[in-house]
Amino acid sequence: MNNASAGNIGSWQAALAIARRDLLEFVRDRRTLFITLLLPMVTYPIVALSSALGLRTALVDIEARQTPTKLTIALSGEGAVAFAVRIREFVNETRGSRTGWPAALECVVESPQDSRAFLDDGAVDLWLEIPKGCAEALDQQETVAIEVHAGSVHPASHHVREQFTALMRSFADGVRRQRMGRAGLPESVLEPLQLTFSQEGSDAARSVDAMPIEMMVPQVAGAILVLLAILTMTGAFYPAIDAIAGEKERGTIETLLIAPCRTQDIVFGKFLAVYAVTLATLAANVISIAMTAAVGLRFLPAGILERIDDMTLGTVVTVLAFMGLAALAAATCLAVTTASKSAKEAQNTLTPVILLVSALAGAALLPGLPAQQHGGFLAAVPFTGQVIVAKAAISGVRTASAEAGVGAAQGKPAIALSLAITLFSSASLAWLLLRATAAMLADEDILFRGPDAAGSAFARPGARTRPTIVQGVVPIVAGLAAVWYLQGFAPDDLLLAIPLQQATAVLLPLGLSLGWQRVNLRQTFRIQWPYSDGQWWHVAVCIIGAALVGSGLFACGAAALLAVKGTHVSAETQLLSSRLLLLLQNHPWWVSWSLMALLPAVCEELLFRGWTLSAFIGKARQRERVVGAVVVQAALFALVHLLPERMPQTLVLGLVLGWITITTGSLLPAIICHVAHNSMPLILIAGMADMTGPPGGMVMLAIGCVAVGMILISWSVRSRSADAKELVSH
Repeated sequence: MNNASAGNIGSWQAALAIARRDLLEFVRDRRTLFITLLLPMVTYPIVALSSALGLRTALVDIEARQTPTKLTIALSGEGAVAFAVRIREFVNETRGSRTGWPAALECVVESPQDSRAFLDDGAVDLWLEIPKGCAEALDQQETVAIEVHAGSVHPASHHVREQFTALMRSFADGVRRQRMGRAGLPESVLEPLQLTFSQEGSDAARSVDAMPIEMMVPQVAGAILVLLAILTMTGAFYPAIDAIAGEKERGTIETLLIAPCRTQDIVFGKFLAVYAVTLATLAANVISIAMTAAVGLRFLPAGILERIDDMTLGTVVTVLAFMGLAALAAATCLAVTTASKSAKEAQNTLTPVILLVSALAGAALLPGLPAQQHGGFLAAVPFTGQVIVAKAAISGVRTASAEAGVGAAQGKPAIALSLAITLFSSASLAWLLLRATAAMLADEDILFRGPDAAGSAFARPGARTRPTIVQGVVPIVAGLAAVWYLQGFAPDDLLLAIPLQQATAVLLPLGLSLGWQRVNLRQTFRIQWPYSDGQWWHVAVCIIGAALVGSGLFACGAAALLAVKGTHVSAETQLLSSRLLLLLQNHPWWVSWSLMALLPAVCEELLFRGWTLSAFIGKARQRERVVGAVVVQAALFALVHLLPERMPQTLVLGLVLGWITITTGSLLPAIICHVAHNSMPLILIAGMADMTGPPGGMVMLAIGCVAVGMILISWSVRSRSADAKELVSH
């Protein structure tokens, strides 16, 4: 629409002009400006004051529960008098530790009727029925049973029960020592082991009582970081809605699109504006949190602040990680609002997106993700990795001891690597989202679909050649939800579980989408023979090449996984392998092959390389869009499989299958490649179950299969589709 005059204005000049225009509109909206930037400065002190009030009340309650109180007990029965004398003597003679004891003890001897009355009136805390000869039995080798009654009208509190229990345990220990003395045995028989905790240094701030503060730092930091991630995403919410959906409603998007600049420049300019507002929101929240925390730190006990070293490194890492998170949030909100036809629909769509972001950020607080594991794959997960890296950098602060200094020094390279991973992940995902936004902005079917026409709410949309990007993602999202619900009801037998999973997670969402959308099935699913100049033997060579690529890819991936992780695999993978063995042992080979290799390959290729790939390519034939479509569908393909240790291998498989589909113009070679890939684990499980590594020469053979297969595919294709021409052209 606007490419004819794309050379009239420089890309950066156009993007900055659009960003400046959107920022001026945002600043003029005083209400949005107040909500986005000024409200956090007021919110956090109010939250801190209410939290401090609640914490103060809780501390007062805890202190009241820990303060010893007077304990009054009533005793009845024939042995009550002698037992009361014995208890009083023990209390008066004890000079050692009285941990947990009541402040004072009063024993009253009454009849059972009077004791019950005193208990119901609250005059006594507990009532003990003492059997006859109780005091004498304590001097023998017998065990005395005493029944303790608590009131129903005025029940004894938990603190009263704890004090009474502590007192009686001490009394029982005294009786036990007396028995040991009469038997001529030393008291050490009762205490064969004694532990003494020693600490280096004599600083009072390094006492054991100060340790919980250090343990609280990761928890408090994690909670604040999760809140900050959610608020950062929310900060991009309204500016992104106004940037695209608002322009649609005002009717100014058409004027903007005829400007002499590229669509990518328009998207980048709007991204800069939304990103600037998001960073401003992030800065406002950080300043408010820092000021609130600075005031709160003044009320901490003396000596606590000395436990916390210089947090400069943690602060720098957190700021950088959250700058990447802000870019990802801005790009995500822009993509969602571009796919929406109005501001109202954008608000309704962004709400579940923010809930998803909240879940991803909150996943960083799950137990089992300690600071030592802040690197690797988790650092690349959007909205989770940023929180994990920042939390690890902040909570990695040590004390000033030499040993801790060495540990901190060793942790700096790991934190730097994790930060690099999360920044690269944020930049890559933001770039992909901006490319998708530009593609949607250039699609007139998405851009100008406008409000729904009057009529039935269930009226089918108009016919299209291929699905839109949103329509291409919907079956995948629905399939993930179906997998979640299905896992609680799926049978353990793979003979039933695999068809049920493929039907509910792939075929049903895809079938419903096909029933609702009117698309060209032949073009969407590439239902045709590979481009081979009409010669059947070229088709056969293409299929053979696809089979070689699929089998070689699995062998290479398995060897790489063994090299990285060894024979240690996750519990899910072990369970799946054992169930596969049962399937192979209990059923004919062709049944296992059909369920594990053929059925998933056909279903997943129809969904990902058929429906989803066509949706992201759309009507355009630009090389960049085709490459982006291949990358996005491969990422979604890896995500759906839900096995973290196999996601890199699945991502590579998705990329190769996308390349095969684009190159051949047909879905058939991709299905053959996928079937060959899925057949390899059955062969390995059946023939090499006792091996701990790949056979000698297997890796080189697998690499050769992949190389030869790609050569055969490229050679067999004589006339290429428009997609493939654009993909290989420069």
